[in-house]
Amino acid sequence: MSITKILSEDKTPAEDKLDRVAEVVATARSAYGNEDESIESPSVQTPNGMMKFVHLEDESKVAVLRAELGRIKAQAVEFVEQGEGRSMNRKIEELLATNGMFVNISAGTKFEYI
Repeated sequence: MSITKILSEDKTPAEDKLDRVAEVVATARSAYGNEDESIESPSVQTPNGMMKFVHLEDESKVAVLRAELGRIKAQAVEFVEQGEGRSMNRKIEELLATNGMFVNISAGTKFEYI
């Protein structure tokens, strides 16, 4: 199943969505060849200020990943339109495999008091 469909499922809990997306990203990283590389989690803007992606709650991660997926799609489409014979799927694979948010879906901080 595609990441877009997974993130759009209404009745699936956010934690389950993230687990399933992490599996797709792991496949992309393996195909791309960087599954053992560590990629830092980026900071994202939240209503309360900047915060590392890994510190977001699962529901917030899903919302941020939906927007990031749109950006990745736009980048891939632009890449393909710049030259004949380019592979959109290969470009999306690269962008997922090197994206600090998608590769850090499973990482996170569990806050004891909040």
